[in-house]
Amino acid sequence: MAQPVVAQVLGGTVLDSASGKPIVGARVVLLDSAGTPLNALTTSSDGQFAFNIPHLGEYRLLISRIGYPITISKPFLFSSTFTARVSLSLPSNPITLDTVTVVAKEIERQLPYLADAGFYRRRQIGFGHFLTRDEIDKRDPLILSDLLKGMSGVRVTCTGARRCAVTMRAANTMFFRGKCNPSVVLDGALLQPGGTGGGGLLLDDLVNPFNIEALEVYPGPEGVPVQYSGYLSPCGAILVWSRR
Repeated sequence: MAQPVVAQVLGGTVLDSASGKPIVGARVVLLDSAGTPLNALTTSSDGQFAFNIPHLGEYRLLISRIGYPITISKPFLFSSTFTARVSLSLPSNPITLDTVTVVAKEIERQLPYLADAGFYRRRQIGFGHFLTRDEIDKRDPLILSDLLKGMSGVRVTCTGARRCAVTMRAANTMFFRGKCNPSVVLDGALLQPGGTGGGGLLLDDLVNPFNIEALEVYPGPEGVPVQYSGYLSPCGAILVWSRR
């Protein structure tokens, strides 16, 4: 008689190393033996997570949360079908952020669809780089990559006129070597996935800066909004909001 199929499951709980309490909303990424992201999720209200392992082999977990350093787990070897549960602790050492000084000159006119998408709220929190249409016009860009030059954590490499590649430093160079391409999200929909592999269109081939109302640039995975965690790449994402 055939035996029932049982999936391999890797689950567990993310805890604060000092208090021992569960960490809610931590981003957990499943990596294969080559360090390639396979899946990502956010811990629940009790700090728990669970991945279905696609096949036997070695896996690691990348854990990140605002206020904690990014952590890579030890390898987990699946040599047979079983369920593994682990307890992962994040160091509670506070991360010092750059001081943000806000000078209010006038009341900003907020576009309803950008407000509904959370653009202004995320800009106020301060993770990532943000540009509005007025700021885009001041830079007078010919191509989209013109807007990204000089941003910390972003590298623009041009090989000719209007032929520029945009890459970002990977979260952990031990597993994501060199540079990798950010995910590109247009009006909330994935336009191009990110990662360390080649291929795909250049960023300047995807979007014309004249058609952009606002831009969000996240050089690292820990800053990408939770609702776009499915588009996670090890180097973050570029969120483009078109003019309406």
